[in-house]
Amino acid sequence: MNKAIISGGLTVSAAELVPTVEWALAGFHGSAPTNLSALIAGAIVMAVHAGYNYVAARAAAKAATPAQ
Repeated sequence: MNKAIISGGLTVSAAELVPTVEWALAGFHGSAPTNLSALIAGAIVMAVHAGYNYVAARAAAKAATPAQ
C-alpha cells in the first residue's frame, strides 16, 4: 500500500519525508537532504491549493445562501 499526499499533480510520499525528518531530528547537522527543496516547493503548492479551495468553498456557500 502506497500512502501519499497528492495535490495539483504533486505527490509526496513517506519515503521522501523520512530523510528530511531524520535530518531535522538530528538538529539540522550536516548537509540538507537532496529532496528538501522539492518538499518545500510541495508545501507551497499544497498551501496555495488549500487556500484556493477555502476561497472557492466560501464563494460557493455565499452564492447558495439566499439574500434576506
